[in-house]
Amino acid sequence: MYKTKKVVSCFVLCVLIFSLCACGKESKDNADIYGETIGGLEDNELFVTIDTNAPLPVLLVTSQVYDEGTGKQAALDCDVYYLVDKEVKNIGSIESMGTAYPISYDETGIYTASGHAMQRFEVEKSGTLKLAEVINEQFDENGNAAYTMTKENETKTISEEDYYAAFEKYSNATIVSFAYGASDAAR
Repeated sequence: MYKTKKVVSCFVLCVLIFSLCACGKESKDNADIYGETIGGLEDNELFVTIDTNAPLPVLLVTSQVYDEGTGKQAALDCDVYYLVDKEVKNIGSIESMGTAYPISYDETGIYTASGHAMQRFEVEKSGTLKLAEVINEQFDENGNAAYTMTKENETKTISEEDYYAAFEKYSNATIVSFAYGASDAAR
């Protein structure tokens, strides 16, 4: 009997400690935030939630995917959804140019690219989708390349090495893998 009381007391104490640790913290998981939006998607729409620079997870939705070679269902374009003023809103669309450049992400933002450019988008705390960085490679009539970087609405000429160093961020980012539902998203 004494042993049972001790076990029950320990269990109650643990529950109390865990409860007190959680006090004051708002818990928002993907289902709490995006469950209704995901439930309203069309049959041909795939989705994924990603953790990027935004304070909350970001929902990406697309209707066209392709196998990018590792079994992931990548996309060239998608709509971006985010919780704004307690309501999930479509805050914009992004697009890459060609299957060699799937939409990708890391902790600094969401990337799109083409053979001669890379864009990094950020979701601001306010819920605005912001084009944070653009790098471009342009050629003159003689075939000479020039490289530019635009950040904070300021464009500057950069070296070829700086261009490839910036493009490397996209290359190292995680390819977004879209899914139809919870069982598909676990892959």
